[in-house]
Amino acid sequence: MSRRWIAALVLGAVSASWGTIPLIVRDVELPAEQLVAARLWLGAIPLLIWITARRVHHLPREEMPRVVALGLILAGHWAAFFWSLKTTTVAIALVLVYLAPVLLAAFAPRILGERTGARTWVAVAVALIGVVLVARPSEGATVAGTISGVIAAASLAVLILVGKPVAQRIGGLRLAAYEHSVAAVVMTPWAIAALARVPWERAGNPSALTDWWQLLILGVLLTGITGVLYWMTVSRLEATSVGVIMYFEPASAVIWAALFLQETPGPSATLGVALVVIAGVAVAVEKPGGTGGGLALKVSG
Repeated sequence: MSRRWIAALVLGAVSASWGTIPLIVRDVELPAEQLVAARLWLGAIPLLIWITARRVHHLPREEMPRVVALGLILAGHWAAFFWSLKTTTVAIALVLVYLAPVLLAAFAPRILGERTGARTWVAVAVALIGVVLVARPSEGATVAGTISGVIAAASLAVLILVGKPVAQRIGGLRLAAYEHSVAAVVMTPWAIAALARVPWERAGNPSALTDWWQLLILGVLLTGITGVLYWMTVSRLEATSVGVIMYFEPASAVIWAALFLQETPGPSATLGVALVVIAGVAVAVEKPGGTGGGLALKVSG
């Protein structure tokens, strides 16, 4: 099995694991600001300990501005996405944020020098149709929700376009550790400001222990560990291919909801999941073009 296939499979698994995040968000009774900040800190701290123990914590001075910028972009992306979720429907927010692969297909050739072939454009279109079928957005669009959703999509595209060369130079581990740390610091003031909305009366309930376990899974596993794997695979695949495979996240959410919430998907949602999988396989088997195809996975730099 080629390294490209391994990278695509790992990214597909990471994206599918992120499809469980709505289940946690729905169940944990915390404001969005606290959830984002907790996710970032619980993801960043183990990674910082890891890179320190392995003595790979040194960050070249010339990379610091880029890493800080990526942390700011990540914080802005999640803030915009959560705001879109608050001010419009979940379906519309998902479809808007996953316009990012379209932006990647348009700008990756100019910024990264990667060729976007006809098969990739078809895969982007097929995957986008699949997500629309899964989410089935209808009424509920608002100006604020639409604008913030578009900002979330643009910031996700920028995150990949800027982050890929950095991941290739310093490795996915260091990038994830420092990027999440910067984003956590940025989000902390908002989390503190939202403390008044925390349901403190539940702190002594048995269900609060479940919340902590879910937060640990959200932070350590679904942010920290998957963040490292994400940047490792981004450094290996073309940016547009990354965007298409990331469609596995909203598509897999349908499957997780069926398994854990007994929400049986309808025919259109099932077709949508199938289209996303087909699109992901199509970009995985396409021969790489441009500068993105020949680099080995790099963990720590």
